Amino acid sequence: MTRFLWLLTLLGLTIGLWLLIDRPSTPQLVTEPPELLLRSGGQGTTMSNNQRAFSLSNRAMGLPERIRFAAGDEPFEHVFTSTDGLGDPNNGTSCLGCHINNGRSVPADGQVTAPGVILLINMGLDAEGQQIPHPELGLQLQDRGQQAEGTLTVNWEETSGTFPDGTPYSLRSPLVVVDGVDLGDAFTSLRVAPPVFGGGLLESIPSTELESGADPQDRNQDGISGRTAQTDAGIGRFGWKAQRPTIATFTQGAFEADFNLDFDLAAQHFGNDFLDDTSFYTSTVAVPALRQRTDPEVLAGAAWFVQVGCASCHNTTPWKTGENPVQALANQTIVPFTDLLLHDMGDNLADGLVQGNATGSEWRTPPLWGIGLTGVVGHEHYLHDGRARTPEEAILWHGGEAQVARDTYMSLAASDRALVLRFLAAL
Repeated sequence: MTRFLWLLTLLGLTIGLWLLIDRPSTPQLVTEPPELLLRSGGQGTTMSNNQRAFSLSNRAMGLPERIRFAAGDEPFEHVFTSTDGLGDPNNGTSCLGCHINNGRSVPADGQVTAPGVILLINMGLDAEGQQIPHPELGLQLQDRGQQAEGTLTVNWEETSGTFPDGTPYSLRSPLVVVDGVDLGDAFTSLRVAPPVFGGGLLESIPSTELESGADPQDRNQDGISGRTAQTDAGIGRFGWKAQRPTIATFTQGAFEADFNLDFDLAAQHFGNDFLDDTSFYTSTVAVPALRQRTDPEVLAGAAWFVQVGCASCHNTTPWKTGENPVQALANQTIVPFTDLLLHDMGDNLADGLVQGNATGSEWRTPPLWGIGLTGVVGHEHYLHDGRARTPEEAILWHGGEAQVARDTYMSLAASDRALVLRFLAAL
């Protein structure tokens, strides 16, 4: 009996120490969120929370800019044909066909993929650090059009696990197949089209501000060593690996890579300014507002979000945009929940593909504003390849610099994890 009581006492002490050491303490709750969070996209923030939430113009724009917004929306929604510039398409025939309701594209489950899903490929790097193309497919699969190189099929491999409290979870990773082609030892990366809103505000953040947040040598020894993505035209801000510095270069690159667009023919149809107008449109789509900002569960989840360490990269500190010819984008205080830096996310998310100066394991911190409306606007598929079916699955895929935050999240009680997810659902 004495031995039993001794063992019971030892067990109690062990559990108590685990609770003290491994489980974060309950953070101090914010009693009232700043008005800033409600208008995290500046004065032009939209209050819409329906299927059109990612498609509305910046509310701070005047009539002339709204007219230009409508002019840029036309080619964005247009289904291109050979008569208005469409070449032999690599991927799709319409921007909106990929960015569904201006949101994400969706990878198929065990079948041929839809537009907006691409497969990047290489065979490694040469001595000069340049990507080596696949001998049959080059650097990107062309799976549509008359010159289609093959049909892309995506299957999923499930991996099960459990939280420390015993709650089960399941994660999936893509298995890509190109019919009739041996991918062999090629590095492949499935990519889904990201949401389209708030880009002009992100572009207007001064480069000096982004650089001040970088810590490539981890001098403060917090385990986070984000760095700016460098391109020939400035700091990269757009694309999964921040390989594009501006909305204009991103838009032009999409027309070239996905449509093989004849810009002269397109200009004859839409006018000489169609490329600038399309870029203007994608720059000035409004950011949706935070919802349920007084809900105690949302407030508690926000506190846990910071306590766990998510905010180390998904920055909760406001940014101030600089000068911009579009006044609705200039001198705005915004909270996109990103540092726009490259971070090493570990082996599980690594694709081995170098883009810009991002390595095979580095990814840009994606903004989280509007993430809670993902399922309302379109499809819930998260991360660069859509492997995560829920925000929680996306969290569980984090590694590398985010490993500590991931592990801390896993150590939370189920009720506290639910609060974090409740906060994300309100963004």
